[in-house]
Amino acid sequence: MKKIFAIALATLALSVSSCEMDFYSSDSMTPNQLKENPSSAIYTTDGIYALFKEKLAYKGQSGGESGNYYVRHYFQLSELRGDNVTVSGMSEDPFTYAYTYKDIPTQKNIYYTWWIAYKIINVANTNISAIIPTEGNDQLSDHLLGENYFFRAIAHFHMVTLFAQPYVCGRDNPGVVLRVGTDASETKRSTVGEIYDQVVKDLKAAIKYMDGYEAANGGNRGNKGYVSADAARALLSRVYLYMENWSDCLTVCNELMAHAPSSVTTGYDYADYPTHTYNHEETIWCVAHDTSDEIAQPDHAEASIASMYLHDVKGWGEHYWSEILIDLFQRYDVDGVHADKRFASYFIMPGDKKDGKVMVTLPYKDEPTNDFCSTYVASGLTKNADGSVDFKFSGKTYKAVPSADPDRRGEYYVTGYDFVQQKAVDGYQSRVFVRPNCDTGKEGIRNNGGKYVIYYNTKFSYQDGNPMLTSPVFLRWGEVVLNRAEARYHTSDVAGALEDVNIIRRRAGLPATAMFSETDMHGYTDALDVILDERRMELCFEGHRMFDVYRNRKSLDRRYVGYHPYEVIPYTDLRIALLLPEDEINTTGMTQIR
Repeated sequence: MKKIFAIALATLALSVSSCEMDFYSSDSMTPNQLKENPSSAIYTTDGIYALFKEKLAYKGQSGGESGNYYVRHYFQLSELRGDNVTVSGMSEDPFTYAYTYKDIPTQKNIYYTWWIAYKIINVANTNISAIIPTEGNDQLSDHLLGENYFFRAIAHFHMVTLFAQPYVCGRDNPGVVLRVGTDASETKRSTVGEIYDQVVKDLKAAIKYMDGYEAANGGNRGNKGYVSADAARALLSRVYLYMENWSDCLTVCNELMAHAPSSVTTGYDYADYPTHTYNHEETIWCVAHDTSDEIAQPDHAEASIASMYLHDVKGWGEHYWSEILIDLFQRYDVDGVHADKRFASYFIMPGDKKDGKVMVTLPYKDEPTNDFCSTYVASGLTKNADGSVDFKFSGKTYKAVPSADPDRRGEYYVTGYDFVQQKAVDGYQSRVFVRPNCDTGKEGIRNNGGKYVIYYNTKFSYQDGNPMLTSPVFLRWGEVVLNRAEARYHTSDVAGALEDVNIIRRRAGLPATAMFSETDMHGYTDALDVILDERRMELCFEGHRMFDVYRNRKSLDRRYVGYHPYEVIPYTDLRIALLLPEDEINTTGMTQIR
């Protein structure tokens, strides 16, 4: 596949005819050229796969700028704006602006993502125009046609979810540019509803054109790095979910589950999964990487997705688990042993001394003018007989008491003091975090510049033994199960929704006592919150959380430690939509929505 990508990129490069600042160059063979040489459709289609993962020169560069990979920018722009990740401080990497909801229209992750997305769309449009006259003559050509419809759909979907308000805020709100033909001159913003409608139409076409080839050949054109009819179905189920089209979402999910691999319900080795997502049963579609890719080379590894989550020889290690997410996973731990296979596989806790000592951490403002919170650490402690932990903060002793609610196990609170504001408040419940078997040293000592405790994440690591390498997954079976759970909930099948949640929990290794039913909700009052928490755990760091919160008309609570404003963001906040690139505004006259 690597050789095909190289040929495809060379083919695309031959036809670049626009100026350096042109956002809308076709960068592909013309329809006439494709008609004269039909086999070239394979190369131009495979060239789109390369656009997801290759670093291309842009804005007058002689070569690609470090870190400019579509897949890397997408996972950062989508995940860091949620509440799973805490960032350790300001960085030269532009992810900081998106993470803090203080994006600017000149940051490279915004303009490069937009630019490459429309390259993908333009190449797909050219391919569709050239292949469509041969529709029905050849199964391979039909499959290529379907792949291009899929690419056009997912690129538009990524753009409208990143650069526009959530669908639930209104179909008539400004969306992004809709491009469905080879005329690259269209520059007006279509509505959110128009973009979604076209995405649905394209995905239905993708399924139609890919099904025949796959039925005859036993699958798609290769490993999980190639898209398939099931990839189109899986994405369609997500789109329907975002549109609150519960009935059609349920139909598509049931179609998928009717032929899902057995491991979808029985489970798999979570520690093994990230090391070969490109051929794993759980994967539906990923951006396949291998050891020959630039990102796998030692001098480029620090630009990988993993590099921000982990430092292992290479890597910056600037993105950590949020404390809230850790507690959510640890509810069923026993004596510091992680019951949840997902958590045990992807989480690296500092210390882990197994000596009975604990670490208490809490958010506080070390400078009154900060709008973010640092971490205070009290270490070298032991639990009292009643499960509480005594610790010191600013010379005074406080008691962290475990929640009395058995279904909020693992959560600790201090009564009567607000640590963020550093003042006594009668009856106030401050949540603090107790980490067993994790003693990092003296009171007040913190990691990484003295502000944050490092909790590494390995979900994007160790493919072929390389700690910085993986094949990032865009679509997988765990999401399909949870999409169906949510659709079932909204069609009044709460029992079915909870059983889907239990499928995910059982395969994660959680005990029978951790399963949900309508008569045992473990402290939850609404099954939707059960589903959303399970999505948060199952799909953490994969770019779903922000969208899941806002599309359900909920507020995002970012009152946790990290270099971001300590705030709650409502789903109607205009900052949710990233600013359009400044070059785009200057070239086309489009306007920002804020």
